[in-house]
Amino acid sequence: MLPIESLIAFALIYTVDSVTPGPAVALVTARGATQGVRRTAPFILGLVVGDLILFAIAAAGLIALAAALGPAFVVLKWIGIAYLLYLALQLWHAKPVALSDKPQQGDHWKTFWLASLLPLGNPKAVGFYIALLPTVVDVSTLSALAYVELSGLVVVIWSSCLFGYAFAAARARTLLRQPRAQVLLNRTSAGTLVGVAGSIAVRD
Repeated sequence: MLPIESLIAFALIYTVDSVTPGPAVALVTARGATQGVRRTAPFILGLVVGDLILFAIAAAGLIALAAALGPAFVVLKWIGIAYLLYLALQLWHAKPVALSDKPQQGDHWKTFWLASLLPLGNPKAVGFYIALLPTVVDVSTLSALAYVELSGLVVVIWSSCLFGYAFAAARARTLLRQPRAQVLLNRTSAGTLVGVAGSIAVRD
């Protein structure tokens, strides 16, 4: 079982990444605004499944790498911290994302399979997990229980964020598309990432 501070650190960083508007959020918002939360649910569940697959790929690769590198694997912790600061810089300067409200066509449960494949076409997502995991857990001793705990956080946080966007889009379309609101969210998220990266850096 992972220490509570590791779970909190993972949850904070993953939440910041999840709430930041991007392609997945734009698609979910568009569907939520035009079709409602219930009909958007299969699409959201597909995105969550796709992200879980990427998380499993990243975790398996890191465990193998930790076994091969031994003590030198600690270098990846600092690479991960640098990556978090890079993400913070990108968020600070990010431009607002266009959140369309045009109808999305197709059978709603068929979109589950489409959505589950979308994350697999984004190699940056695997890179995010590879950078994140060594900063919060000892991957060389990652147990099956710890993997289940982290996967559970991925499911809860990612689905909550996406359902939140879908619900907000269905209730308040205008606010989500205001550039100032997105800039504020991005810069708040950037500050959070810097704070978390700093706390990880001073941990043993």
